[in-house]
Amino acid sequence: MLSIPLGLPEFRVIKQELHSYGYAIHVEKTETQERCPHCGFATSSVHDRRTRKVRDLAIFHQPVYLFVKIKRYRCWNCSQVFSASLESVQPNQHYTNRFCEYLYELCEGSTIQEVSRKHRIPYTTLERIYYSIASKKAKERQTAIEASSQEGMVLSLDEIAVKKGHQYETVLMDARAGSVMGMHADRQCDSAIHLLSQKVLSKERVQTVILDMWEPYHKAVRALFPSASIVIDKYHVVQKVTQALDQARKEFSPLKKARYLLLKGCEKLRKDQRLRLDDILEEYPALSIAYYLKELFRDFYRTDGYNEAKERLEEWIQLAKQSPFASFQEVANTLERWKEPILSYFLCPYTNARIEGTNHKIKNIKRRAYGYRNRERFRLRVFLECTGNTTGSQAA
Repeated sequence: MLSIPLGLPEFRVIKQELHSYGYAIHVEKTETQERCPHCGFATSSVHDRRTRKVRDLAIFHQPVYLFVKIKRYRCWNCSQVFSASLESVQPNQHYTNRFCEYLYELCEGSTIQEVSRKHRIPYTTLERIYYSIASKKAKERQTAIEASSQEGMVLSLDEIAVKKGHQYETVLMDARAGSVMGMHADRQCDSAIHLLSQKVLSKERVQTVILDMWEPYHKAVRALFPSASIVIDKYHVVQKVTQALDQARKEFSPLKKARYLLLKGCEKLRKDQRLRLDDILEEYPALSIAYYLKELFRDFYRTDGYNEAKERLEEWIQLAKQSPFASFQEVANTLERWKEPILSYFLCPYTNARIEGTNHKIKNIKRRAYGYRNRERFRLRVFLECTGNTTGSQAA
């Protein structure tokens, strides 16, 4: 039989066999003396021996089982009987520590059910192994986040739908590091306050918070970080304007198939598409006003400097109020109400792009498992898979 080092220094290999179920390796602990866990005295008096079957990492895709001869000692001092301690195997565990770690890594990016099926491990056993290791790693990463956090933190706060019927989770993210800092049920003010009340987040550290135009989030940020700059994500602002254009388009029934041409940026259209767009705007002069307002607003975000941007936004709001479309008048009133946090983008040019991408990853995690009944386990999965190596270094 091929001889391969076991890689577990505490064991001495007695013999190895190949069976239909895999490799059987008989081992025993090299140490012949143990310290009593009751009184602390060392003893070498063996009371009896027992054998424990422990599964280890596979060799050449064949399962490996260690038959560990466990010595039970009797203490000379207190006469108590105890088993020898093992570094590679936890008490009452039938899998080595490194095999448990291997199973945990397999479950990342997959499902517990899939790993259970491939490695022929009971689902409940693998579930217990995964979440016990996951809880430890989550604590380690939380400690790493707290240690790496510096002054001038930029936070992103957004919601994600986790179930039909308007059931949401609020997601908090470090926008610079790209790491999820936590999730909480629903998207109300209390949920945001719960997330923003973490020990690592202080009034002195948090410099900027990026949000959409959801009032409960703004209320929570103003309550906890009154001096922090609030920036409204520009994607959500532009979305409001494009939706207003789409509403205006619906007033012209023959333009059902012109949505793509009107909403897409002018510079991205092909030559034939531009010619068709020109024909549409010439045929519907009122609609050309709405299209002009949309393109004018896109130019607003290309402005250099806060003062010029403020002038352009105020000018756009006045033009939109004077337009013949109720949808643009409504958007103008909305932007006027949120003018200051919208303009904060030109002082602190951050967006929610990272958290939007992470939200897509969170949806894939949920979809991969066909949903989670246990919401805490879902949050734990998200925290581990959406934090990763970002805790060690701050992204630009």
